[in-house]
This record gives sequence, structure tokens and C-alpha cells, in this order.
Amino acid sequence: MGLLLATVAALAIGAPFVQQSGTQLTLSGKPFRFGGANIEWLGLSGYGPSDPQGPRYPTVHEVGDALDTALELGATVVRSQTLADSVGCPLCLEPAPGTFNETAFRHADYVVAAARARGIRLIPTLVGDDARDGGGGCVYLAWNQVDVTGCSLSNMAPFYTDDGVIAAVEQHIAAVLNHVNLYTHVAYKDDPTILGWDLLNGGNTPNDWTQTIANYVRSLDSRHLILSGASNALLPNVDVCVSFLYPHWALGPSVVAPQIEACRRAHKPFVVYEYGWDRTNFATLSSFRAFLGSLERNPEVAGDAFWALEAHADNHGWRPIPADVSDPEAAARVESGEWWAIYYPGRRTLVTTATDMAARAQAIRRHDYAMAGLRPPPHAIPPAPAITSLDNRRLFWRGSAGAASYSIEHASTVRGPWRAVCHRCATDDSNGYPVETGWYRVVPYNTDGRPGPASAPRRVP
Repeated sequence: MGLLLATVAALAIGAPFVQQSGTQLTLSGKPFRFGGANIEWLGLSGYGPSDPQGPRYPTVHEVGDALDTALELGATVVRSQTLADSVGCPLCLEPAPGTFNETAFRHADYVVAAARARGIRLIPTLVGDDARDGGGGCVYLAWNQVDVTGCSLSNMAPFYTDDGVIAAVEQHIAAVLNHVNLYTHVAYKDDPTILGWDLLNGGNTPNDWTQTIANYVRSLDSRHLILSGASNALLPNVDVCVSFLYPHWALGPSVVAPQIEACRRAHKPFVVYEYGWDRTNFATLSSFRAFLGSLERNPEVAGDAFWALEAHADNHGWRPIPADVSDPEAAARVESGEWWAIYYPGRRTLVTTATDMAARAQAIRRHDYAMAGLRPPPHAIPPAPAITSLDNRRLFWRGSAGAASYSIEHASTVRGPWRAVCHRCATDDSNGYPVETGWYRVVPYNTDGRPGPASAPRRVP
């Protein structure tokens, strides 16, 4: 890892920034158009839509697995709220007013360096959600003794006008932008790995507040893009318009179309930086494909990103479903990862079948490459899994990015010969695999049925 990150540090200096040119994004003077993914938890897991384990820092494996899976999906941009916005919890970037957590920054630093190594651009959010009702904006209000009963992201008007709150937000922004990455030795404000700064989760904010905050960001950072909603498109320091697109929440294409037009009139590019992908948003696979096609054909749409990508767990199987519920009826209605979390290449949830998730994930993959003007390449070969434990004569392994199935191979000695006792019969949802005496290894297969390298062998006494 040391050599990799040293290489990343060298590459980060002098690399091109994504820029705005009229209604297009550009990179090195050429149009830059992207399909992307939201991976909210890269900075702090369980801070936004909660999971049973959070808040906690994601592991190196989880970060790498998620970014590798994003690449397999054709994503060139990843939006991650918790890389810049976490406030008011012990593991947050800013646990208490004006107190900044170097451990939290170190975890964010690793994500930025790992993304840079993979050629992925990042969109961090400066003010977003947390695990409690109300989000980060309500934390700032509480810190400044501003009483807003029932504070939520839709009910926090003083957040936009109180001088003390605005000063606190600016203090947080300064700490983030001026922070120097432990691995790359590059300040965030100088790192082209970051595509731009999302001012506030959701986009549209009052013009006065947006102008104040955008001007402040620009005073510290002259090169990164600043992202906000279409209602703020005419402000000089807002470079890119952004929106959600969720038919699930009555935010469908017809609602977003006027925002896209307003952005076009302002000569700014538009990014759908969260869209829903499942049957509660688009009832059929064909309607979802048609939606993706409409984005591809609209030259005003410079990029988009689905919500939201999950990853393999550190020991075995998958990270837990975020914001989980157990009621199948509620799972399709409420804010739950049962409908919006993607586990690639696909798994069953209370809302979707593994087959449907896999088909929609492949539609996203084709779309992401189409946004870049490319044909999808063959699926990547999964990396070697790692056998992590032997429990009650069951073998468990850490999953491989892009693996659709696994074979379990047995040998009498560590040198082989190896014989498949389970040919592509195990998945990341399997409860391990029962074993007897001997040596075992695990071989991953991608969705095309091509094998990756085997795990290191493990002896079972």
C-alpha cells in the first residue's frame, strides 16, 4: 500500500481539474460526461441512513471493494456525503464546535488517495445528513442555541440566516478545504481528485445563503467546481446545477425537467446526482432503461449517479442493508436500503429479486459507459478472495468485487492437486461452506463465468 500511495501523491500534483464550459463539463479541454455512484458511507459508515453497525469508520477492504465495484459498473465519479459533512458525533470530522478529529480526517484521506489511484473523481457534500432526524444543519443550529422545534432538513429556516450558524458552517468548510491529506500531502482544495463541492445535500437552497457560502468556498478554492440547485443557477460562483430524481418520492423526470431547462438558460451543466433505480421508482426494467436512455440523449445532462452502492463486509458476505426494516410492505415505502441499496452483481431484498437487481445493475453499467461515449468492456476478473475464518467446520471468506459465484476447491496437501467440491455453487449470501479435513481454497467467478485467482489455501485439521 505504501508504494501505491506514494505513486498517488506524485500523480495528484499537476493532474487536471474537471472544469465547466457553458453547459458542459470538460477535462483537459475535452468534454467530460459521467455515470456515477453514490457511496455515502466512505467517510463514516452509519452516519446517514443508519446501518446496524454505525457510526463507525469503514475498513480499508470495504473502501477498496466499493471503489472497485464502482469501476466495474463504469462509474468515473463517486459522490460521498460523509467525506466532508459529518458533524456532532464522536467519530465525526467535527465532533464539537470548532473541534476537528484527525482520526476522521485520516480515514477520509485514505478514501481520496484510493479514489485517485483508480482514476475516480469525488463529489463530497459540505452540509448533509446524519444518523439523527434533521441532519447536519440542525446540529449547527443546536450548537448555536437556535431553537427550532422539530428541526429537519425541510424545517430549519434560521440555519440560512443566523450569523453564528453561518460562521460555524464556514469554519467547518475552511477546516475541510485547507486539510492536507496524510497520504498524498496535497490539501483538499488543491486536489483534482475532487470534482467539486456539493454545498448542501438536496441542492436547492436560498439564494442569499448560497451566494454567501459559494463566495466563501471560492475565496479559499479557486479551482474546484461548486454545485447547487437550479434555483441558484444564476449565482456567479455556482458552476453546476444538481438535483435528486426519485419517482418514489414524487420527484420524477417531469418534476426535474424545468430545473434542467432553468440550468440550460443559465448556461450551466446539470447533474442528476441521485437517482432511484429499483421497481419502486421504475416499475419495469424496460421503463428504467428508457429513463437512462433519456439521460444519455439529453446534452444538458453532464452526469448522473445512482443511489446507492454497497460493498462486501470485512469478514464474510455483505455490509448490512442500510436503514433496514423487516416489514415487506413498509420496505417498499419508507426510507430503506431494501429498495435503494445495490449489491453488485445482485442479491435478493424484501423489495427486489436478485435477478432484477442484477439486470438493473447491468443497465446502469451500460449507461455509465454510454455517458462516456464508450462500449462496455468485458466484465473485470474478480480479485482473489481471502479465507477469513473457520467456524464450526464451516469455511468463511471475504468477498471479491464483481464476483457472481465461487467454487470451493479441496486438496490433501497444500501443493494440490485441487478438486472442486463445489463448482460455482456458493455466493456471498451463502452461510459459508461445510468442510472436512484437508486444504481448501476459494475461486471467484464473474458474471461471464470467468474465474479469478484463488484465495490463499487454508488447512482444516
